Amino acid sequence: MNVDYTMPDNFIEFELGWYRKYDFKSEAEELLKILDDSRKENDIQSYIKDNQKWFIPASIFKEYNFGHHEAFIVPEQALGAEYRADYMLLGRNSIGHQIVLIEFEDVNVDYKIQSANIESDSVRKGIAQIKDWKRWMDSNREYFMKSCGLSNVSRNIPTWGINYCLVVSRRSRMDEIANQMRGQSQYETPALRIVTYDRLVDNVKMLGNGF
Repeated sequence: MNVDYTMPDNFIEFELGWYRKYDFKSEAEELLKILDDSRKENDIQSYIKDNQKWFIPASIFKEYNFGHHEAFIVPEQALGAEYRADYMLLGRNSIGHQIVLIEFEDVNVDYKIQSANIESDSVRKGIAQIKDWKRWMDSNREYFMKSCGLSNVSRNIPTWGINYCLVVSRRSRMDEIANQMRGQSQYETPALRIVTYDRLVDNVKMLGNGF
């Protein structure tokens, strides 16, 4: 890659052709089994981290239109002393760099409370956490870029280039109203995207062609 900067050591790079060593159809099938057996966030987090399957959270690049030229992931990225994202993605396309800060919440939980049109505790917690991150980032962007070693590329990250993604619940545990509620939350916070864990399975299947 023709770049004039060096990424910090904690940035895991997906180099050109990395995906050729994986059978992503099998990886997606295995991930689905793990999800079916999971109850808490830590169940899937342990699977990813113990086996260094960083491509699972990195598959969230498929939700965006960047990462084609460069792709990095950072587990447990600090946001000052107050917050910590489960993962940070950094990608680049012809426009420049963009970032996604990712929050994982519980797996096999309902998106909304069955007796009322209210998000479940896991969903509310995740959305509240991301809103806290966004408020913090809006006030501390320059500090953040410096603290995580991105000062050299920060000028290439547009003001709209910091995104947030919440991964929670399962597709089978969402109904039409839950989908409407998710859409409303994303509308109210334009930088926010909410996906189910089944979406990660879909994205992993598509990784054979890279990000």
